[in-house]
Amino acid sequence: MAPNYCYPFQSGNCRKGSKCAYDHALDPEAKRTRCSYADRNCRTKGCPYLHNPSKIAPKQDSTNNASTSTNWRETDTGKLVKVWGYQIPSPETLSTTKPRELGHTAQHFCKQALDFVNGKAEVVQEVITRLASEGGCVRVTEIFTLEKSVQTTAQFSPIFDTQLLPFCKVITHKNVVTSLILASRLITIYKMIYGQNGQLAVSVFQAMVKHIKTMQLTKNGDPDVAEPNAVETIGTVLATFHKLVEANTEAQVNGELQLVVQSFRDIFEASRSPKTTPAFNTALKHLSSLERRFGLGQALPDAKDNVRLEGSFAVFELPRERPGTISEHGPRHDNDHADIRKISILPTLREIQSTRNEYLPLADPEDWHLRGLQGLLDRNFRLLREDTVGQLRDAARFEWERLHDPQARGLKHEGARTFVYRNVAVSNFAFDSANGLEFAFSFDQPKNLQSMTVAHRRQWWEESWHLGPDTLLCLLSSGGSAAFFVVSSPPTRQRNDVVKGNKPRSLHKSYDLWSEQDRAHVIAKPVNQADVYPLLDQLLSRYPDQLSLVEFPGVVLPAFKPTLLAMQSMIETQDLPFAEILAPVSRIADPGRKMDLAPPIYALKPDFSYDLSSITDDGTCIRLSPALELGETISELAAHSTLDHGQAEAVVYSLSRSLALIQGPPGTGKSYTGVQLIKVLLDNKKAGDLGPIICVCFTNHALDQGLERLVDEGVQKIVRIGGNSKSARLAGVNLREIAQNPVLTRTESTERGNLYTKLDSDSKEINRILSEMRDIGSEASVEAHLEVWYPEMHSQLFSATNVHGWVTVGHTRSGAVAKWLGVPWGYQIPRTIEDLQDVHLAYMTGHERQLLYNTWAAEMREDLQNQLRIAMSEYNAVKQQLDSIKSETELRVLRKANIIGITSSGLARHLDLIRRTGAEVLICEEAGEVLESHLLTALLPSVEHAILIGDHQQLRPSVQNYSLSCESKNGAQYALDVSLFERLVQPQDVLAPSLPFCTLSVQRRMHPSISQLIRKTIYPQLQDATPLDRPPVVGMRQRLFWLHHDHEEHAPDDAEISFSQSNDYEVDMVACLVKHLVHQGVYLPTDIAVITPYLGQLRKLRDKLSTFDVILNDRDVDDLKRQAMGRVEDLDADASYQPGMVTRGNLLQAIRIATVDNFQKEEAKVIIVSLVRSNARGKAGFLKTTNRINVLLSRAKNGMYIIGDANTMGQVEMWSQVIGMLKDQGCFGTTLELCCPRHEDETLIHFTTPYTAMRIVAENGRVVITPVFYVAEIRAVLSALSRLRASISSSVADTTERHYLAIRTKI
Repeated sequence: MAPNYCYPFQSGNCRKGSKCAYDHALDPEAKRTRCSYADRNCRTKGCPYLHNPSKIAPKQDSTNNASTSTNWRETDTGKLVKVWGYQIPSPETLSTTKPRELGHTAQHFCKQALDFVNGKAEVVQEVITRLASEGGCVRVTEIFTLEKSVQTTAQFSPIFDTQLLPFCKVITHKNVVTSLILASRLITIYKMIYGQNGQLAVSVFQAMVKHIKTMQLTKNGDPDVAEPNAVETIGTVLATFHKLVEANTEAQVNGELQLVVQSFRDIFEASRSPKTTPAFNTALKHLSSLERRFGLGQALPDAKDNVRLEGSFAVFELPRERPGTISEHGPRHDNDHADIRKISILPTLREIQSTRNEYLPLADPEDWHLRGLQGLLDRNFRLLREDTVGQLRDAARFEWERLHDPQARGLKHEGARTFVYRNVAVSNFAFDSANGLEFAFSFDQPKNLQSMTVAHRRQWWEESWHLGPDTLLCLLSSGGSAAFFVVSSPPTRQRNDVVKGNKPRSLHKSYDLWSEQDRAHVIAKPVNQADVYPLLDQLLSRYPDQLSLVEFPGVVLPAFKPTLLAMQSMIETQDLPFAEILAPVSRIADPGRKMDLAPPIYALKPDFSYDLSSITDDGTCIRLSPALELGETISELAAHSTLDHGQAEAVVYSLSRSLALIQGPPGTGKSYTGVQLIKVLLDNKKAGDLGPIICVCFTNHALDQGLERLVDEGVQKIVRIGGNSKSARLAGVNLREIAQNPVLTRTESTERGNLYTKLDSDSKEINRILSEMRDIGSEASVEAHLEVWYPEMHSQLFSATNVHGWVTVGHTRSGAVAKWLGVPWGYQIPRTIEDLQDVHLAYMTGHERQLLYNTWAAEMREDLQNQLRIAMSEYNAVKQQLDSIKSETELRVLRKANIIGITSSGLARHLDLIRRTGAEVLICEEAGEVLESHLLTALLPSVEHAILIGDHQQLRPSVQNYSLSCESKNGAQYALDVSLFERLVQPQDVLAPSLPFCTLSVQRRMHPSISQLIRKTIYPQLQDATPLDRPPVVGMRQRLFWLHHDHEEHAPDDAEISFSQSNDYEVDMVACLVKHLVHQGVYLPTDIAVITPYLGQLRKLRDKLSTFDVILNDRDVDDLKRQAMGRVEDLDADASYQPGMVTRGNLLQAIRIATVDNFQKEEAKVIIVSLVRSNARGKAGFLKTTNRINVLLSRAKNGMYIIGDANTMGQVEMWSQVIGMLKDQGCFGTTLELCCPRHEDETLIHFTTPYTAMRIVAENGRVVITPVFYVAEIRAVLSALSRLRASISSSVADTTERHYLAIRTKI
């Protein structure tokens, strides 16, 4: 049998090792990469690389267009670039002589540069790198400097057409502006164009405006047809102007450039035509962004807007305190600013100590201190930060007070869940180039762990949620400092840190949480570099402060920090698409009228129409033109596709609106509709010149599901970003996997090599500084310090000549400092350090010597800290440049993708990378569950078409701080959990426009008896698909039932998570019901689900179900098999029986258990609901909101069983309606009827308590047993019955009857 070679092994990249299913042997026929040591006697045993040149295959470029099979410099293009580069003066030329000007060759120079940037990546990088060099900057300035002789537009026009315009096209070219590695170089070029105080930019753009005013903007005088040349020219000039302002922030306060912006607006206003506007949309987009940056065009509130309507209610409003310096009482602390760009993401110490309430903007935009887009971003930033960081701040404040006030240590903190570790010490620190600077903290081992063995302690720490990787920590000091850290992950591999090969020992090898009986150690790295230096002082201090370490379990910075940083950046750039819709600044003239939404810009191109044939059943060619009547197209699409009329309408309108909203009630096919939209967009990608489509979801699970559907539909070139995917099917399309072996351009390769050399050098320097820090105060450090700064004192301390001029025989420097310090302390008041500068060291008292020694140590520490700051700054800059090269290779992958799948928080983390893809289309699923702040950051500046799919009547976005949510009486004024989707569908303020949206109306999930529960309460237009036949639930008399009880809930105690309610009665009832359903042997593991609103109940359910073993013998399996082949097959056509389906194992392997909030987008054939709440106060808790009730009631396909206290739930209006409907249908009571599927009409078990066991029914002279709950007890009873029957005789009939009744009672 021929070996099945492992392909990754052939290139040395297989990571599976011995677990790999393929043969790890070298394929003699394979062409592989040449071994780097082929010419130097490779000593690696079994080296997977080739040493025979004839077998070596050239590298192939699968991820980018950087060709490496041949040296591009030897190609014709490479030779032309080389000649072109000769026109850029070298540094040597600039240092010796003034370079010759380009003169008339400038036209050819600019034209060639434009030709080059249309080429491959390595050519683009070479050209821009040369232009950004010192000599290139000379040429850029020369190109944009107008000679004094150019006075008229006629004189300027040829210069513009042949020189300036081509160069503007170069520096705004897609290949240039989207490159990460060229970003800093491009900024250099734009800074040269800006010139000193902006004078160069002012002169050239003023001339450009005059030139454009002379241009004909319409074709052949037709006012309805735009002139293509004018469209391209104005678009290029405005793109250049926009980038110039981005690169030079001071330009925004340049009054002359502001006039240039106004002049461009005047040009468009003078030639405005509805039919030509679409052609100039790209230019207008740049202009609108420029106006926002310069503060132009933002409408101020009219006086009439503040006049209340006649007949309105009288109100009394107290003025709200504003942020920062505009507050009446001044800033609250050092991190309170009116400008969010100045706010530190994590709280400062003064912020932690502050007791004044933070400024939180209300939902009403008329109350904001900023208007329009800035106000929108300001509000979302502050509320998101309060929701995440605010709770951390309050928890840290509580511990701070305990640390400084022993009397406060008995108080209880309510809020974010925290763990506090006290008696903390800084054990050590270390640096390596991969992980940066890390610290080892030690603290008292928890008392319950001190008596354990090392193995048991390790198991406890590893299985607990405490101090896991990336967990956020706050280190508080009694001396007055607060610093944030994240727990470090152990290094996966060690790399040489310095050129000479020194490998510093990782802290993870020396410290851990479990090895020591009395002390535990955790390795963490600082979030902010500035926090390093006080900590180093702590470690080196002889009298360290008292430290406490506060852990915030489950809180990780990547979940919120990137989004907050993105909004800080966005308020600077103000480049949010649809800003006039999302953040209007004036009231709507007709609030009741739906806003007209224009088609996407790409769909407005002449002769563009969508081809819908990719989603038609029979290949029918249907064309959709957004400008025409859409009703006929909708009907035609519904007739020739699997889409119902509502889905077809959603598809057509979503393609015709630049900002499209689709509401999908439960089971109506939101995801399916989204897939059909994507198929259409991909089919029209070339016609619309579209880049990759960004697919955003809130959760990784939903994202995996959506991308797998696209894979099933045959969609190619999908890229999944993020490492939290659980889908094996998507492993091969993860960006990390695709780009792990990139092909670098020559520029990237050279730069990366230089950067790694610099990184090693920086690492070596940092380790030297840290080593000297550890040595501060030693004799060697004191000697070196005195020799440099105090040579006279150095001579006095270390010289062999004493104060009297005598030379000491046998003098040695060793121990000189210790001897000098070891004199009597003295009784007199010590002189000041200034006075001691002129005193001989020998004439100082012991006290004075110690003061002077401490001063030297402080000076050494300050000097080394300054060195460390510089070295760390250089190290961080190098790391950032290396990350840019890595991102550049990833960017080349993303540009070639059809679909980029990413979560909303992941998009914020990779925002700079995703922005450079130039994606025009964004599709967001679960839009009703996504916080507005996350969706705002997802709206990339390049997006022309956004489609939001969700349902605002299902779950809202999850927030950490209950007092900011609509469910809270106080939180309704902030409404942080109102998504952008809901805000657009249901406007809540006078400024918000009312947008049109589509609602899907045909559900295909629930049996009609179940769907009516939400149809009659929430969705009056919801229809059931026909036919919608759902089989009965096997083993149950009814498919829908509410089992009422009055067993009270169990309130959480201090040891449990807040709000973690539970109900032991319901736990037992659910466990019994689940076991009964599993014993039917019909349902697959995904067919049954248990839903509850509380984590406390979820935990108890998991524990309860894990203790039961489902055990059936062969006879039971055979009986169930016969059932499946008989009537059960007719009951549920989807439940294909397999022998052994019910086997030994725990019930968690047979069903799903989840909280309500984590079960949206999920479904199951049978749903069991545990409502938990049962109390005399009538408080329904989480289940008082219609959104959560809606989700809970809409997950079941075939049957649903609700276990709960109707008296408690009935206090909620929607629950009251549901209970009424169930009572009317006879689906409500205190007894749940179970049945045997083979004897439905005769065999009933009235399920009222968790201790019901079985039902014995005589049929045709034999005993039919329906197993229900306790298998072990059933077997014991069956054995007793068998023995009893064998001993029955007429003489002992009475005794037998007594035994039989006793056994039955036991059952």
